[in-house]
Amino acid sequence: MVVKVDANGDGLIDFDEFCILCQTMDGGTDASGTRLKEDDGMNGEEELKEAFDVFDKDKDGLISFEELGSVLCSLGLKEGNKMEDCKAMIRKVDIDGDGMVNFDEFKKMMRSGGGLVSVSAF
Repeated sequence: MVVKVDANGDGLIDFDEFCILCQTMDGGTDASGTRLKEDDGMNGEEELKEAFDVFDKDKDGLISFEELGSVLCSLGLKEGNKMEDCKAMIRKVDIDGDGMVNFDEFKKMMRSGGGLVSVSAF
């Protein structure tokens, strides 16, 4: 999967490539139109929950800016090192204003086409 989205061939997934990877949660395609994910029988809600759980490290049902930063760093994305960037991403989808992203907010973001982590959407 990484090879499919590593458009520039540097062996790393940069921010834009990560956004493309996130589209696979909806059974998306890569830039060439090739399907990135086979149908595994999971429905959209289950796939979204699985994606949410990647970010919800402490399993409290919320994504904090620290958890977001940790996942971004583990993916090699420089935005993860900047807590202010992570806080800004969280603020953009935090509907209830608690400073974290719950599953409903996450679903709305994903279904609106914002992608899992987008500086403009998350």
